[in-house]
Amino acid sequence: MLEGGGKVLVNESSLWPGGQFATTLLAVRADFLARYPTTVRHVLEALVKSEDYLNQNPAGAQAVANQAIADITSKSLSTATLAAAWKNLTFTVDPVAASLVTDADHATRLGLLPGASLKGIYDLRILNQVLAAAGKPPVSG
Repeated sequence: MLEGGGKVLVNESSLWPGGQFATTLLAVRADFLARYPTTVRHVLEALVKSEDYLNQNPAGAQAVANQAIADITSKSLSTATLAAAWKNLTFTVDPVAASLVTDADHATRLGLLPGASLKGIYDLRILNQVLAAAGKPPVSG
């Protein structure tokens, strides 16, 4: 049970390397990246700024998220529930590459993804340039 009355249905962090796993990834096709690298750079710059806002302004970010929840569902969460849930989230631009490999391994064992190769799936060059320009450490894939 979370503070504020919310309930944790599943906590699967123990199933992932380092307890971290990606829930959202930005993906572009290789031909799009080759044709529009500046557009991809601008999206990544905005993503880094968004991550900064989420981490530096949790109360404001929670208010924005709660308003979006209310707009979509016609009902907001209690401030206490949202704050308690927020403690279980990590906002990062790191793709947490190991979790994608683990996810693919799980899917392969279940017969959902036969023989998947993830070789070359990450091209982090532009992201790492954006991170360097923002004075942040690089990420790896």
